[in-house]
Amino acid sequence: MWVAEFLPQTNILPLVDLVITHGGNNTATEAMHFGKPMIVLPLFWDQYDNAQRVHETGHGIRLDTYRCTADQLADAISSLLDDHELGRRLTLESTAIRSADGVRRAADLIEEVATSRR
Repeated sequence: MWVAEFLPQTNILPLVDLVITHGGNNTATEAMHFGKPMIVLPLFWDQYDNAQRVHETGHGIRLDTYRCTADQLADAISSLLDDHELGRRLTLESTAIRSADGVRRAADLIEEVATSRR
């Protein structure tokens, strides 16, 4: 387990089995990219929507940030780690996300728009 103000997530996420997060856009998308289930405890802004989407799509569990008990957190961890069907689905989705080559496609689209405006 790592807890810090800043971590090189894209280096760490491939090594973990589960992500406990406040649900910011970067962490949520990076966890999806690497196929990791999430426990989301939102604090503000986009985090509430991200937490709800993670929960609704079955990619993780949303917990009440200020009322969550240690037992609820432990149960959520066990539930996600024991859900082998979820692990299989996240692996498939992660593979699809990574094979889509979104960074290259986005760069090509930006270049296309910039070139067409000259």
